[in-house]
Amino acid sequence: MPGIGIILNPHSKKHKQDPGRMERLGFIVGDRGSCRQTHSFEDLKEVISEFKQRQIEVLGIGGGDGTNHVVLTYLIRIYQDQPLPKITFLRGGTLNTIAASCGIYGSPEKILSNLIYKYHEDETLKIKEINLLEVNGEFGFIFGTGVLYRFMKSYYEGKPSPFRAAQTLGHSIFSAIFNTEYSRKMFERYEGEVLVDGKKWAFKNYSAIYAGSVEQLGLNFRVFHYSAMAGKFHAVGFSTPPRNILRYVPFMFLGKPSKCPELIEEPVSEMKMVFEEAQPYTLDGDMLEGQKEIIVRAGPKLQVVVV
Repeated sequence: MPGIGIILNPHSKKHKQDPGRMERLGFIVGDRGSCRQTHSFEDLKEVISEFKQRQIEVLGIGGGDGTNHVVLTYLIRIYQDQPLPKITFLRGGTLNTIAASCGIYGSPEKILSNLIYKYHEDETLKIKEINLLEVNGEFGFIFGTGVLYRFMKSYYEGKPSPFRAAQTLGHSIFSAIFNTEYSRKMFERYEGEVLVDGKKWAFKNYSAIYAGSVEQLGLNFRVFHYSAMAGKFHAVGFSTPPRNILRYVPFMFLGKPSKCPELIEEPVSEMKMVFEEAQPYTLDGDMLEGQKEIIVRAGPKLQVVVV
């Protein structure tokens, strides 16, 4: 059997908080697979190259959303045209939105134990197929500029946690109701042109442009209801003051089209953004430097093991 490979990020918050977890996960894998900690990008490239040579069947990623996107970016670059292994997410970070969108819950130890047992007992593995996004050559699942980037920046100014995320959302909603300075900065517009599959969107400036290839945006908001379409991702752009968007928030939470006249959303295979000034963006919670041109494409399809 080709076996299982595990990549653990020792820098993820949950692993830092519980140093013994790394040893426990290695013990669970034992001699039935390979469990590797990667302390640098060079480590990561070496481990993935080893796993490619061994033709592992399942790759488990131990970290949060940011770890997932970095590992998958290097995985795709190194595997090139070779078929990718099946993937499972071990939920080792502060943000585990991607794992939740795939229906993966529980502690890293429980997820890994279930995977090891089912794999070596030859049980049928439950598979969920999801598409990746390719964003300027990197791969992930959730992309955002404007409000999304600023929301994440505000979130990271405190101690990252689910409570902090809910607190930041509550602060944003409260500020929008009363049109405070916080909400005006959060929704500050920026000039740009957006082409989706060669078609130009109507707006000339935006409060936010974002996209997803999984259903959830975070905090159980099922924003990306077009994400399951083959070869497509869900693209969204809006140009509206903070107060105007509030009435549509329940539709976003429930995963239904908002029908907001100042919001465009549709399934697309490519979105090209050209801005007057470089715009920073977030990809799976990672904060990336501003770019004047950003291209988002539908990326490869992953087979995710749900355990």
